[in-house]
Amino acid sequence: MGTLIPGKKGMGLAPDHPKGLGGWLVLIQIGLYVTFIRSFILVYDFFTNTLGSEGWYALTSPASADYHASWKLVLIFEVSANIILLLASVYLLTLLYNKRAVFPRWLIFYYIIGLLLQIVIMVLVAGIPQSSELAASGNLLSNIARGLVNGLIWTAYILRSKRVRNTFVN
Repeated sequence: MGTLIPGKKGMGLAPDHPKGLGGWLVLIQIGLYVTFIRSFILVYDFFTNTLGSEGWYALTSPASADYHASWKLVLIFEVSANIILLLASVYLLTLLYNKRAVFPRWLIFYYIIGLLLQIVIMVLVAGIPQSSELAASGNLLSNIARGLVNGLIWTAYILRSKRVRNTFVN
């Protein structure tokens, strides 16, 4: 039913619905932290190990047998996508812990952008003849499928959850 609480105009009734960052929202928090850590590692690895390495020159140097003009674009787009996901996860965690009312909308937008970035990466990789089998492999397709299922499940939860409606009100 609810709990009686004192207010300026007398006693009011506060619903006993769940609120706060518990319940299924814990899994969303964990997912955002995992994305942050994963993206940080990938960006760090790109700048410390990939950029300027033999592999970079093998893919981006016209004198190399593995060269294709699109490799540089693909690698830079992928690191840019990871930087976007890293910054977005920090922003979303800030909104989450401040219980901002815009958090549910930004989270849904985050899932859409993440899925679109995966699709663009797959299309870019598929455009390189030496890597067309990589694009058709299960790894890139499973990333897209995982992003789609993850986005659909959590979007449905965000839109229907009483806890979300009661928590993100600021």
